[in-house]
Amino acid sequence: MLFQLLGPIEVTVPGRPPLAIKPGKPTTVLTALLLDRGKWVGVDRLIDAAWHGRAAPASAGGNLKSYICGLRHALAPAADRTRIESRPGAYRIVVDREDTDVDHIGRDFAEGREALREGDHERAAKLLTGALDLWRGTPFEGLRTPDALAEIARLERLHTQIREDLAEAHHALGRHLDAVSLLHGLIDEDPLREHAWAKLVMVLNETGQRSEALAAFRRARAIIVRELGVEPGAALTDAHRTALLGHATGYRQAA
Repeated sequence: MLFQLLGPIEVTVPGRPPLAIKPGKPTTVLTALLLDRGKWVGVDRLIDAAWHGRAAPASAGGNLKSYICGLRHALAPAADRTRIESRPGAYRIVVDREDTDVDHIGRDFAEGREALREGDHERAAKLLTGALDLWRGTPFEGLRTPDALAEIARLERLHTQIREDLAEAHHALGRHLDAVSLLHGLIDEDPLREHAWAKLVMVLNETGQRSEALAAFRRARAIIVRELGVEPGAALTDAHRTALLGHATGYRQAA
């Protein structure tokens, strides 16, 4: 992996320290190129990214050329080719599918979800844990263009889904403490996430913590009614009913 974008941008080469990319506008320009990796990005868009929210100076075009020159030099140890190509009015960065953590996390999520559907929970947990470990903070940090904000929102939704699926895999494998920890994290971020509440009630009940399961439902219902003015949906209601009746399917503790 070369470009790490799921947090502060880093460019790494195996066996070497991270490459030195100048902070500020050069880093922002590189991030903007990587947002549209493999595609031509117009000079105007790169200038808008670098000076976003402020008026660009008359020298912006010349400054951009200087940033690109510096980035080419900084990236030279990463490959025996020019990573940043140019044509009149545009630049693009050439990357392979294995070059970014964004592409890795998308692939691992897709494969992990497929393993989950197939009942291969051990493989699903391994893939989803690997994807989660790549997450280091806000993706495409420092880039605030509309396209960047849309991609950040997409990746944050993906981050949530990875944790939900990983909780499901841990639950199936009997790793209930891990499942509960993930579910609490999701609920802390979004107390209106009913699916996470329903799974939490289910896991607590199945691990013999019936009173905690019922307390979790009461807390969830209070939040949902207060914030949305509606009763909980079917999944959370069904989980509550199962706990209320004292039904538990039993569980095995992970070794």
